[in-house]
Amino acid sequence: MAVARHSIIATEGQPVVLFSLLLSCVLLFVYGPVAIVSCLLPAMLAWLYRDPTRIIPGRPLMIVSPVDGRVVSVESGHDRFLKREALHIVIRMSLSGVFSLRSVTEGRVMQIWQEQNGHGRCLAIWVQTDEKDDTVLVLRPGRWLRRLRYQLGYGMRVGQGQRFGHILFGNTIDVYLPASARSTIVAGQRLQAGCDGIAELMQS
Repeated sequence: MAVARHSIIATEGQPVVLFSLLLSCVLLFVYGPVAIVSCLLPAMLAWLYRDPTRIIPGRPLMIVSPVDGRVVSVESGHDRFLKREALHIVIRMSLSGVFSLRSVTEGRVMQIWQEQNGHGRCLAIWVQTDEKDDTVLVLRPGRWLRRLRYQLGYGMRVGQGQRFGHILFGNTIDVYLPASARSTIVAGQRLQAGCDGIAELMQS
């Protein structure tokens, strides 16, 4: 098994946490003990942007959860991005969970789609494994701040469970897998990003 190594605070939140910490120090210096309540802000932001280490399974055919959340549905469906029949898994992110994004499998980024509709921004990422299995991850930003950041581009390689972004107060996540993939989860099940499997790819 592999361990994903990175800062315990998400890189996207480090400037925010640092600024709040400096602001708290200034307020304490100016107003003294009366401003002690300001120390709660950096603590709250550090919790919001926390990014704990996750143990990656290291099983090549396993598809891991991209986010912390709960399984909404597991069913056959149509993948409109690759125009195919697929195993469609829907995960609703937990507001009390970690908001980091992780790759569902190891492979190469083939294409990234960005769409804008009445519900806000939508981002879809197509990753193809070395065995030519296609996975599509559809991300929708949070319901309030709508902040979605990612560090992926066309042709880049990603590892199984590799952290690639952050979706603050994330909403619903769709995962499209080959129709032959075998689901290993059920509706209502809780998941942790990067370490909990959601399906197995079938070797031809």
